[in-house]
Amino acid sequence: MNRIILVSVLFLFQINAFAQQFSVKGKIINQNKTPLEFATATLLNPDKTLYQQASTDSLGNFALKAEKGNYLLLIEQFGTEFSNQSIHIHQDIDLGTLEVKEQIQLDGVTLKSRKKLVEQKVDRLVFNVENSVVATGGTALDALKSTPTVRVQNETISIVGKGEVLVMIDDRLNKMTQEDLVAFLRSIPADNIKSIEVITTPPAKYEAEGNSGLINIKLKTAKANSWTANLGAAYAQRSYESGNINGLFIYNYNKLSLQASINKGTEQFRTTSDNRIYYPNEVWKQDIANKSKTDLLSLGFGADYKRTENWTSGVKYLGSFNNRTSANNPLTTRYNAAGEINSYVFSNVNAQNKPQMNSVNWNNVFNLNKEGKNITVDLDYFNYQKDDSRAFSGNEVDNQKENILGTYFAAINSNLNRLKNYSAKMDVSLPYSWANISFGGKGFYTNTKNNLTVFDNETGTPILNTNYSNIFTYKEYNEAIYFSANKKLSEKWETQIGLRTEATQTEGYSENLDQTHKNNYIKLFPTAYVTYNANDSNSYSIDYSRRIRRPDFDYLNPFVIRTSPFYYSEGNPFLKPSIIDNLQFSYIRNQKWVNNVYFSQVSDFGQELAIIDPETNITKSTPINYADTYQIGVSTYYNFNKYPWLNSFMGFNLNYQNVKSRTNLIASVDGYNGYIYTNNDFTVNQSKTLFLGLNYGLQLPGRYQVFNISTLNILDVSVKFLALKKNLSITLTGEDVLNAQKPLISYYSNGIKNTMKNYGDSRAFRIALSYKFGNQSVKSNERNFGNEEERNRAN
Repeated sequence: MNRIILVSVLFLFQINAFAQQFSVKGKIINQNKTPLEFATATLLNPDKTLYQQASTDSLGNFALKAEKGNYLLLIEQFGTEFSNQSIHIHQDIDLGTLEVKEQIQLDGVTLKSRKKLVEQKVDRLVFNVENSVVATGGTALDALKSTPTVRVQNETISIVGKGEVLVMIDDRLNKMTQEDLVAFLRSIPADNIKSIEVITTPPAKYEAEGNSGLINIKLKTAKANSWTANLGAAYAQRSYESGNINGLFIYNYNKLSLQASINKGTEQFRTTSDNRIYYPNEVWKQDIANKSKTDLLSLGFGADYKRTENWTSGVKYLGSFNNRTSANNPLTTRYNAAGEINSYVFSNVNAQNKPQMNSVNWNNVFNLNKEGKNITVDLDYFNYQKDDSRAFSGNEVDNQKENILGTYFAAINSNLNRLKNYSAKMDVSLPYSWANISFGGKGFYTNTKNNLTVFDNETGTPILNTNYSNIFTYKEYNEAIYFSANKKLSEKWETQIGLRTEATQTEGYSENLDQTHKNNYIKLFPTAYVTYNANDSNSYSIDYSRRIRRPDFDYLNPFVIRTSPFYYSEGNPFLKPSIIDNLQFSYIRNQKWVNNVYFSQVSDFGQELAIIDPETNITKSTPINYADTYQIGVSTYYNFNKYPWLNSFMGFNLNYQNVKSRTNLIASVDGYNGYIYTNNDFTVNQSKTLFLGLNYGLQLPGRYQVFNISTLNILDVSVKFLALKKNLSITLTGEDVLNAQKPLISYYSNGIKNTMKNYGDSRAFRIALSYKFGNQSVKSNERNFGNEEERNRAN
């Protein structure tokens, strides 16, 4: 094995030896004829990706090495771009003395140090949160609400027209339950976020996990030759008050870079729901008003050290520790066919949930040369645990509200969930003048254990119920390899292809049932892109990708958890992964107007459904593979930024969805869905110290999967002030100003109509303070995590 590694490394070095390189040098001075030290000269590839960088010395001199080809040369310093020019390199070039004016900042091609608000790339949209008005002062969840093409509603995060997607933090998936994920995102201040990437067609390098794309939140990281810090606090008033304090510190000097962050806060919500079940002879109406409180704490730490010129090693830690309590008193009213009340069901529920997460990454980057050829190795450990407890009791009463004998129920459920994951991956990047090649592999092991304890409590003395108590262990192994190649065929044509192969072995064991379920499969996930750049203003592309959505770990757990005599939930160890095929055609005009026509097909579509038994009036909630689906749609958005005081982003999506059921529990359905939105940032004064943000979304009545959804409106307004040399920011935000996020949702289960009208306490007023100090003129040094997928499937 060691010989194979040695031969491979020598082979890579020999490949580099054949590529002839030429020098590009010059001298940079300012308008006073003074040499400009610490300026940066950057060569970009024709697709505007980074090729090589060099800093000027005390005399303003810089030197670069490059292979034969066409490049874009940028001159900048501390985030301010002075000039950019196209150059053709076929021999050694001396550019002589280049004079720049230090006070001028041009609107040209941007680097990682300074970004536009929105950038459209071949496979993703990049929303630079640090330049947004509405997102500042809030949390990661607020930043997602302000991200173009992203929807956040009822604790579900989706891409407009794509449906629910998975969320990554620094290229690492976080597959918790939606409730836990939302709590985690609320613990991350938006001021700690650099950008949000909406990846509609992930390349082969990324995990194949995810419905129709991924959302990647890039946190601010250590920056070069300086230090900076940020302290912030926020207060929000909904039905109840919420607040948090946070801090961020980043440092980079010489070979060492450090970063640390902390956020501590409390979130309180009052959520309500009106759910109705239309049985043949009765209508059941359940009203719930729930008060929840979550104590949030998140910690982050990272350190990178440049051990040699070609080897950088670093560690990164991310932790989240939350404690959530909730209490509600569900009231179910049973009406007869004439609309008269037959009886009631009163309940009392108290729950506590303590999700905790610890994630550690060890990253090593080995640079093979100065042209971007490198090997990256990641080793990861991920630990997730959640302690749940739920105590409930209730009674049936007649229409005179007198107790009905023999109907009292009470129980206590306690579930301990422990998950550990170990993973290792390697990525090799080989950019050549004739093509960009990348390949790599990954392996991970996950072990999760659930211990459910159920006590009957009708007598007031808890009695262990051995029929429902259970211990479930689940092991999963995954091995993956991938290859990707990007080739610029001509000045107008470019293509990229990739193939990822993933092998999965699983084993689940239920101690109570004494049952073992095993699964073993290999799947191929191809990706392909073709882009035609007709001219500088018009480009066309078509892309294809195959994805997989593996079941959440809890979904595979055969536990039966009862919360009343009429409702229980149950896992499904036979649940299969869903396979998704995506095809999309895009037309982009001036990098501002983006149009897409897309088609998506899902095999073995799986989802948790409420299955109703009309004979017993008992509802069972369980995940099942119940359908094959497809959708076809069109979407468009336009970025209007003609005026320096306005940046507007507006668009719409319209699609047709078809659900072909594979069970008689759910009928086959189809229908249309539409959504219109606009995000606007205004600069109010010339000194750029007063800003206004205005975001609006309109959900048209339509169908999503098996659900019919009524109209809803979303309006967020934000005002931001800068003071103390723009180091202090004060942000005032009104969320859901119209208080109109109360859609009526209906669907049929086993032929029985269900309706739901939920309100998530979305209207709020928020004030946030943030103060920055230190040296801000720095450059970010980004790196990724290794075990993306498995964290995202943790429950």
